[in-house]
Amino acid sequence: MSQLKPKWRNIDYLKAVPAFIFGIIIFYFSSLSNPYLTPPSEQVSTFLNPLLHICEYAFLSFLIFFGFFSKVKAIYLLAFSFFYAFLDEVHQFFVPNRYFDVFDLIIDFGGVVLGFISYLIVKKLYTIFKEKQENSKL
Repeated sequence: MSQLKPKWRNIDYLKAVPAFIFGIIIFYFSSLSNPYLTPPSEQVSTFLNPLLHICEYAFLSFLIFFGFFSKVKAIYLLAFSFFYAFLDEVHQFFVPNRYFDVFDLIIDFGGVVLGFISYLIVKKLYTIFKEKQENSKL
């Protein structure tokens, strides 16, 4: 008798854990009045802040797609990532010395898209590498 594979195997659950952990880390740093160890100069801040936003949401989006791509449609994962970025900005509105910033939100959305594209590229490269490995064994 052939066994049917369950839709979610244990390893699939583990693939989602990094996205949850990183989401919690983002929320924690958004809760701080000053997330930097030492306040950066104004010139460094104007460059560093958008770069950090792009990187954090690109990485979060990548982890979300890594953990859930095989189970949920990509449009829903993108929507969830955008929604999380929006909620993060709303959350910052209630933190002392922080504020809701539309520019940060746009940068976050760009990071989400960058993470999605990065995931698709890595997945395609992995597939190509795996096919080459299988072909070389034949």
